[in-house]
Amino acid sequence: MAAMATVAASAGCGPTFGGDAERVAWHPAPPPRESTCEAIAQRPGSDAFYESNRPYVDRGEIRPDPPRATPASQGVDPARLARAAAALDGKPGVRSLLVLRNGRLVYERYLHGGSRTQSNNVHSASKGIIQALVGIAVAQGKVRSLDVPAAAYVPAEFPPSSPKRAITLRQLLTMSSGLSWTEDSTEHSIGRTRDWVKAIIDRPYRPAGRFNYSTGNTHVLSAVLQAATGMSTCAYAERYLFGPAGITPEHWGRDPRGVYSGGFNLFLTARELARFGQLYLDGGRKGGRQVVPASTVRQAGAARFPDAGGAGFGYGSGWWVTRVNGHKVLLAWGWGGQYVAVVPDLRMVVTTTQDTQGGGRRVDARELDIRRFLGQYLVTRRA
Repeated sequence: MAAMATVAASAGCGPTFGGDAERVAWHPAPPPRESTCEAIAQRPGSDAFYESNRPYVDRGEIRPDPPRATPASQGVDPARLARAAAALDGKPGVRSLLVLRNGRLVYERYLHGGSRTQSNNVHSASKGIIQALVGIAVAQGKVRSLDVPAAAYVPAEFPPSSPKRAITLRQLLTMSSGLSWTEDSTEHSIGRTRDWVKAIIDRPYRPAGRFNYSTGNTHVLSAVLQAATGMSTCAYAERYLFGPAGITPEHWGRDPRGVYSGGFNLFLTARELARFGQLYLDGGRKGGRQVVPASTVRQAGAARFPDAGGAGFGYGSGWWVTRVNGHKVLLAWGWGGQYVAVVPDLRMVVTTTQDTQGGGRRVDARELDIRRFLGQYLVTRRA
């Protein structure tokens, strides 16, 4: 018997967005003016690495959403997700849950003060976006290869004659740069400096190769993108990723030298997260156009470090990789419960957002256990 996803409909879902039935002609957005990015950016000079997590209001949809469908039409059981909805009622931190199957929106619900127009800090879920942008830059020839040293693009940030000058973009993407970092701790000392990129590179170093999760790595990649493309990371993203995918960020932080946050401080709606997940489910294609290189999508799901997160979580390139009831799942995973879960063999995308105001242990304690949630309600065990 074939494995079956379990999804349910929800009233009041609103309009739908780009699926294969829409046959929308997708084209790159007009070249964004830097003033567009300025309007959504943190002012340079802030002394805080992480910004306030107060939500923003969506600044306007630019594309239609995927066509809606009933769960039954997609071969799923609405009763199981009805039980999932009841479970989420008891999770006060959850703000949204969206489920797409076969490119169709079959469930959309906002809870506990969330709304379709609420744009949340998606935290490290945006590391997947940095991974996509680096892949696009390689495909365009702006970046020669993932195995080129970062120092080739930002040489002044690296000490002369240092072994750190051999750190490659691939090592930064796969969290194996060798730069010392303790997540949720090191950031605060970096935030007190005037040059975050240099401060990250100046961290103690041991030869690259071991996994060590580091938001510092992806912030260095943002600096590389800006140097390699001659555009801010924000402007490059709007031109080559966000525009084609129908994403309009409401806010994007940047450091005191104007480098846009690489893998943090990016605010998106739940629908925009779903669009990004669907793009990866579709091998990087949107409306017949290859937006993200297929090789970049494959790298995301190739667990370079199979036991990186323990308890069955591996790490690919900007994405976590796990299995739920025998199905491979790619996770763009942001602190506090911002998830883009892509289940390729079920043609499913699940996104959630959660409130991360209040910080620290309060947020950690209420984060949705996404693998357990998927296994209980959305992804049935393989026969």
